[in-house]
Amino acid sequence: MGLAVSVAGFILVFISIPLSYALHRWRQGENAESFDQFLGSKTSYFALASIAALWLMPYGLIVLMPLMFILSFSSPAGRIDWKEYRNERLIAVFIVFLMLGLSGLMPCDEPRSPEEWGEPFAKENPYAPAWPASEQFTWILVDDLDASNFEVVQSIRIRTPHQFGIFSQVESSVAISSFLGLENERMRQAIDIVDERLTFIRIDSDEFKLEQRGDAQEHTFRPSSGDVKMNVWVYDCLATSGTNSDGTKIGEVVIAGVPGWGGVVDLVVIVRPVFHDGLATDPFAETLVSEWLSS
Repeated sequence: MGLAVSVAGFILVFISIPLSYALHRWRQGENAESFDQFLGSKTSYFALASIAALWLMPYGLIVLMPLMFILSFSSPAGRIDWKEYRNERLIAVFIVFLMLGLSGLMPCDEPRSPEEWGEPFAKENPYAPAWPASEQFTWILVDDLDASNFEVVQSIRIRTPHQFGIFSQVESSVAISSFLGLENERMRQAIDIVDERLTFIRIDSDEFKLEQRGDAQEHTFRPSSGDVKMNVWVYDCLATSGTNSDGTKIGEVVIAGVPGWGGVVDLVVIVRPVFHDGLATDPFAETLVSEWLSS
């Protein structure tokens, strides 16, 4: 599938404006305006250019949509155009968002799978949201010398329908996931695995929260292909089902990612219990992330 499917997803979004014009022609019949006028003077071309900018704009739709509305309302002429072409513009916006939603359902290839980690414990996540589309592998990696020293590792490939370019793609994806609480749903599988292996506390995967420890930090990883600088997010994982109202820390979560053209991003999520040796000696799980990058 790869990039071809991603491009097909973008085409779905790009044809939103021609579809809006076709609907305008059907509704207005002989009174229909030309393509360059039906949303306002040349607005349809600006809309197409804005959709194409999803390949280049950092944070994609998160930045682009507010910017477009601010510019369109910033002048008296723009406000008059909104009053005159309001219905046509609202229909176009609706169709754009509809197509963005459909593009987010396009299937993904399998995620990165390092040979060193062996066969995944699971190749699907029953808690993962249906949208956006994703593929996820999960491993349980256990220290040969100490079975209680283990990590739950998730390799995820996920659609990013809000942007099709690579600029700040990982950062925007983590920000959206945190804002909407999507990472909590994906984490439930890992929390269930941790719960099975811990004896000093019971963890309900419906009752936990992640607290980010400061801003993302840039770190240099050293995969076999050469040094790679990446942003890394570290979270405290807190069980909230106990008597402690602030939550009881049960572990830490490390998240890093690699952007990809076409609206697909690769993420690695590493969950380590609170007593794991690496929390102090390897806070960014450098060995695992480097192996993941090498794959």
